[in-house]
Amino acid sequence: MRLSTPMPNLYELQEIYVIDSNSPSGLSRFKAVIGGNGKVGPVLSLGFDGYWRMKFNRKFYRTHRIIYFMHHGIDPAESVVDHIDGNPLNNRIENLRKCTHQENLRNARKRGKGELPKGVTMGKGGKYQAQISIRDKVHTKVFATLVAATTYLDELRKHFHGEFARN
Repeated sequence: MRLSTPMPNLYELQEIYVIDSNSPSGLSRFKAVIGGNGKVGPVLSLGFDGYWRMKFNRKFYRTHRIIYFMHHGIDPAESVVDHIDGNPLNNRIENLRKCTHQENLRNARKRGKGELPKGVTMGKGGKYQAQISIRDKVHTKVFATLVAATTYLDELRKHFHGEFARN
């Protein structure tokens, strides 16, 4: 089962769009097309999910996937196109890389509110619980200090997650 929308024809994209570092989304239309989404200039549609998006041949695409495809000429297909810096609005080509869903999760920012770093929660008795997933197994350890918990997580992420480690 395919989860992502198949990429449109690369040649047809290149006839209308160009990767543009001056555009906030990283993509501009240089040729007008018929319809409301066909004006010349930067692609400026921001989806509810916080990602730039575009409409082409009546289908919506995330702009960072189109930029990756146009630059490399390779359909990312079922792979994820990851924002290296974790910012979904930064579609510079040097900030995009193809990866697996697991690798993308390793590079994800902390979700939710709170002052504690990703993977750290306040445990019983004022101690800090560090939690990390390695090879589909959850590892949990309790520490007396926040520094000890974050140091532990940083070292494990660096070792097991490599370039996808987000500390």
